[in-house]
Amino acid sequence: MVAMPGPQTQERLRRWDILAPVDPEATSRWRAASRLHSLHGKVGGFLGNRKDNANHLLLNVKEMLDKRFELQDALVMDKYIYSRPAREDIIAVLSNQCDFVVTAIAD
Repeated sequence: MVAMPGPQTQERLRRWDILAPVDPEATSRWRAASRLHSLHGKVGGFLGNRKDNANHLLLNVKEMLDKRFELQDALVMDKYIYSRPAREDIIAVLSNQCDFVVTAIAD
């Protein structure tokens, strides 16, 4: 989870006319999930960004996790615009049906 920069960092960014790469709305809406003790037998969610290398990476990670932890099931989805957060309906499906979610960002 990404936190907003501290006051000193925010001041430096303002001085250099740089925007912090953090969405304060997203930071306030989401919290980290509690850790799983194991991935064995869990349902994995795999969220890609529709870029070729990201999907290649994501599917390889899915295959590796499935072999190592014998996943019960896996749900592979893509968000539609790589530079934007996933839509609410995609987040709802992943959070309701999956025990964990892996995302991949690559070009």
